[in-house]
Amino acid sequence: MIDKLFGLLNKPLLWQRSAEPFWDDEYISKGMLEAHLNPEWDAASRKHSYIDRSAKWLSGFIPAYGKILDLGCGPGLYTKRFSDMGYDVTGIDYSKRSIAYAKSQDTKTEYLYKNYLEIDFNNMFNVVTLIYCDYAALTPDERQRLVRNVYKALKPGGLFIFDVFSEKHFINNKANKTSWTFCKNGGFWSAESYICLEATHLYESNTVALNQYVIVKNDGIKEYLIWDTAYTISKLTSEVSPLGFGVKSVYDSLKLTQNNS
Repeated sequence: MIDKLFGLLNKPLLWQRSAEPFWDDEYISKGMLEAHLNPEWDAASRKHSYIDRSAKWLSGFIPAYGKILDLGCGPGLYTKRFSDMGYDVTGIDYSKRSIAYAKSQDTKTEYLYKNYLEIDFNNMFNVVTLIYCDYAALTPDERQRLVRNVYKALKPGGLFIFDVFSEKHFINNKANKTSWTFCKNGGFWSAESYICLEATHLYESNTVALNQYVIVKNDGIKEYLIWDTAYTISKLTSEVSPLGFGVKSVYDSLKLTQNNS
C-alpha cells in the first residue's frame, strides 16, 4: 500500500483521469446532493438565490415554450425553474441519487440518468445548457465530443449556453499547493475514518488546474482527479468555431453586464 501511495503522490500527467467513480459513487453522491440542496452553499451548485436570478435572466434568451436540454442537471435546480416558466425541459445527469430526487420534485420535466457525453439527439432543442463550469472540467477530447453532440441536438439557430472561469479567476484563485486532513469520524469522502491528501497542480502556463485528492483508509487508497480550465474569449472561440458554433455573446458570471459580443 505504501508503494501505491508514493506513486499517487507524483504529479499526474496532463488530462489523466482517475479510475474511481465520483458522480455516481453511492456515498459521495449523498454528500453531493446535500451540497446541491443547501441554499446557502456555493459548492455543488450556486446559492439558490443566485440560481433564481440567473434562471430568470437566461429565460430572456429562450423562445417562449421552447425546448431546453439541461446537461449535468443534478437534482433539477435549473430544470424545475425552467419547467415552471412553461418550457419543455429535459434534464440529464450521471448521478442516480440526484436524478431520483429531481424526479420526485418535478414531474413535468423528463429526467434521464446518463453520461451527457453520450447524448444522441437530432435537431430537437432550442437551447442546451451546461451550468456551473462543467465544460471546463472536461478533457480536450471530451469537449470536442460534447460540442459535436450538442450541435447535432440543437435546432437551426439554437443556443448552447455554458459558463467557464476566466484566466483572471485562475490567477487570483489557483496556485500549486498541498495539504492533508484527518477525518476521524468520516466526512465527504467516506463514512469511515480517513486521511485526505489534497494537492492542486497547474499546467499549460497556469491555465489548467488539477485538484487531486488521495483518500487513505484502513482498507485501501483511492484517488480522485478533478480538472479545471481557464478561458479567454479567443481561446473559447477557437475551440467551438471549427465544430459549427459562433460565440454570440459573453457575459460576466451570468449577470446583466455584458463584457463582449
